[in-house]
Amino acid sequence: MPSSPFSDYESKMRIITGSKLMLWGLAILLTFPIFTDNLSAQNGALLQQTSSCGSNPNTVDMTVRPADATVWSIDATSGKICVYDTSGTLALTNMIDHPVGAAQAPLFQPQCAGITYSASTDSFWILNSTGLELVQMDPLGNPLGAPISLNFSGTPSGLTINPLNGRLWSLNRQENSAIEIDPVSGDILSTLPLPGDVVRFGSGLKIRLDNGNPILDYTYGDIYDSTVAETRSVDLTTGELLCHYVNLESIPQEETLLGIANGLGSDSIYGLTSSNIYEIQSTQSTILPPADLLCLADGEGNVSLSWRNCGPGINNIYSTIRITRNGAIIDTISGAANSWSDNAAPNEAGILYQVQGVLASNVSTSSCNVNNSPGGLSLFLSIPNFFPQDLAYDTTMDDLYVTDSFSGELRVFSSDLVQKRVIDTGLTNLRGVGYNSLLDVLLVSRVGSSLVTFVDPLTGTVLSSFPSGSNNIRSISFDASTNDWLLFSSPSGSNSEILRMEAEDGLEGNPLGTISPPQTSGLIMSTGIATLADGSLLVGIDNGGVPTSLSQLTSFGFPLNFIMPMAAIGQSLEYLSTPWTGIELIGNTIVVAGYGTNTLYKLLVVSDGPDFLRGDSDSNNLVNLSDAIFTAMWLYSSGSTPTCMDAADANDDGTLDISDPIYTLLYLFGGSAAPPLPFPQPGEDPSFIDNLGC
Repeated sequence: MPSSPFSDYESKMRIITGSKLMLWGLAILLTFPIFTDNLSAQNGALLQQTSSCGSNPNTVDMTVRPADATVWSIDATSGKICVYDTSGTLALTNMIDHPVGAAQAPLFQPQCAGITYSASTDSFWILNSTGLELVQMDPLGNPLGAPISLNFSGTPSGLTINPLNGRLWSLNRQENSAIEIDPVSGDILSTLPLPGDVVRFGSGLKIRLDNGNPILDYTYGDIYDSTVAETRSVDLTTGELLCHYVNLESIPQEETLLGIANGLGSDSIYGLTSSNIYEIQSTQSTILPPADLLCLADGEGNVSLSWRNCGPGINNIYSTIRITRNGAIIDTISGAANSWSDNAAPNEAGILYQVQGVLASNVSTSSCNVNNSPGGLSLFLSIPNFFPQDLAYDTTMDDLYVTDSFSGELRVFSSDLVQKRVIDTGLTNLRGVGYNSLLDVLLVSRVGSSLVTFVDPLTGTVLSSFPSGSNNIRSISFDASTNDWLLFSSPSGSNSEILRMEAEDGLEGNPLGTISPPQTSGLIMSTGIATLADGSLLVGIDNGGVPTSLSQLTSFGFPLNFIMPMAAIGQSLEYLSTPWTGIELIGNTIVVAGYGTNTLYKLLVVSDGPDFLRGDSDSNNLVNLSDAIFTAMWLYSSGSTPTCMDAADANDDGTLDISDPIYTLLYLFGGSAAPPLPFPQPGEDPSFIDNLGC
């Protein structure tokens, strides 16, 4: 999402893990109007707040009537319309029944989804979303004419009016667009695609005039926000995404902002949640900072930054753009640039990058924190209406299989998250999936079934099944080191456990015991399982009901020292009930099934630097006698330090000692085993969880 225009020297912290610094001091929820003092000029500051009317409010949209300086809101279920005076503090002055009436059981229709005020007719339009109809009402609550049916097949949300022509607009959230509605016929006159990510949050909209030009403002949050975090603006005439922006992160964390309306002045807007009405500062900075800053670590030691310029020049350019790392300026680039790469990023967590738009002495800043270390974000892919549950990877074919929670389909991606094909198994509500590399077969589980089923990885054909003993198998992994299946079971009301079962052809499903961390460890497994080459496991760990990290366990369940934070997937860990469900290792990365955000995330397990050749201690792309001598000289005669410690670890035991040059000599002259991968060609380190790097 774009960085907020707070001030010329603002620094809106956007941790690339997706989580954001919240304005906690401004987000205290009170039951009476609240005010700010010297913070009131800050974009996004809460100016005042009051509760929605009614005993069990479910307000959904709002509008303003400038003639008497009142704010009007509508309840989604009761249809109750609340009227607030704004001459002093926000104060409830009237409650009006919906002109059609409240939603009726058992279908609870009509559900209200929007309200807007027409100044030219001094009347209100109300959107009934379930009935797909418009109702016009006078300020006393009387209906004006018969309801008008919408010629629309989707589910519209929010309602606003273009004061220049009296046409209505609503959001089509399924298509990420705004629709223009003829209030006389109910016909859809035009559709406007709204810029932004394919998966986003937000249901509110309003129209304002900027020098006579209609501008559509809409609420927005990306997958890292996992809630509404801002308003965005698009020119209704050209469809261009503008840089005007209102920060909404001061809305209390437990609420979601729904409808918005223009303020009665030029420096504020109104917004509502299901239970509260807010006035929010909307002042724009003189120089806006770069927007949509995204920072990714590639696992090879590089960090890439990209952004959208919001400068005052033609095409939104600045005079220059400065890049800082941990407070130090490391580059100054063209004011028109929109990307930059750090090819010397330190292998550490919490690297602070700033992209600074510069105009004369004015500097406007956007920031991100990058983990070029375990848990850093490398890549992501969002797909609307896709609910990834679990993953399995075939290294030979570079096929990543992902189950879709509400279907029997398996989507197949490459390791760089490019979709290859879709396989339909004919089953329903798939959950776990694992790939047996020895038999070239998939094993899947389903909701509410204790049977796990073998599936052909090319055709999706169901082959056979065996009972697992649990009807809640959420994730599956294959342990090639022991030729066993590992089934992650989460029984209702019990702690999760991993079932180890025989995978040998003809013996499938024979139970071999269970795996769980000892109680003394304090670890509670939450979701997801992946198996490393040495038979150890990575599993999701519960923290207050949220899977906030991965821990490495031995094949018996004893915890090791490796812990990886999951914060890179963003605020879904805070806002969504099921942020992620499954994991799978690919090289030195792990792919996460972001169920709650319809997204696959690729995170670093370790940033291992460039590819290397195992045993090549002197980094000349050969493994010969000189490498054994080089390592021995470094160990015992103060020789040069290897530039790649992983390459010098010839036997891949995670330590550098005399055994490494001996291993090389025995391979070269004694007929012993060759160095482990990567060998004989350079590549990534398959045994990356050690204290060595490159």
